[in-house]
Amino acid sequence: MRRADTPGGALSCSFCQKSADSVSKLISSPSDYPRAYICDECIEVCAAILEGDRGGLAPESGMPVIGGERHPLSAHPLASSLLTAVERWIRRESLGGDAAEELAELRSVAVKMMSK
Repeated sequence: MRRADTPGGALSCSFCQKSADSVSKLISSPSDYPRAYICDECIEVCAAILEGDRGGLAPESGMPVIGGERHPLSAHPLASSLLTAVERWIRRESLGGDAAEELAELRSVAVKMMSK
């Protein structure tokens, strides 16, 4: 079971490592071993990835629409690269592998997005 490095071993999201106190909802896996947790924020990211895979693209822009509203970053030229990096990182992390390379790629794309 993955726990945050906090006093008392507070539960944390197995994907983003945020503690249960810093997210709205933390959902546990159905099996006890290995126990995994996912937060509502990571679920939103996963839903966006799945919606993109299903072809849920807005016809006017080619960008995903979630809940009827477009996120301001969705129009960014690197948004697709960021979502791809998030997907790779989540997949590697969920398989229990070392996701350091994928996380570094994700951070690199995010830094590029912030600098433009």
